Amino acid sequence: MISAFAGWLKSIIEQIAAWIINVLLMILSWFWDALLYILELLGIADQIKASATLFDSMPDGVWYFMNIFQIQFGLGAVLIAYLIRFMIRRLPVIG
Repeated sequence: MISAFAGWLKSIIEQIAAWIINVLLMILSWFWDALLYILELLGIADQIKASATLFDSMPDGVWYFMNIFQIQFGLGAVLIAYLIRFMIRRLPVIG
């Protein structure tokens, strides 16, 4: 009798946990879709495509020194650091 009740209670708790996880994932997907929509409205994708043509027009000497100084890694690290700083300082849930 008790094991049947425990199994029933366990299944109810698992269903509630699965529902909560699904709701959180759905909310996250809504935020992701909203972010992509905002980025599309701002025209950032077009600016990124335009910057690709700027990088194509750089001479080989510039690329050589960019590779020596690891500019690609450095820019990525700086951008991630700014993103983490924003999340810690601005979002009340995290910081």
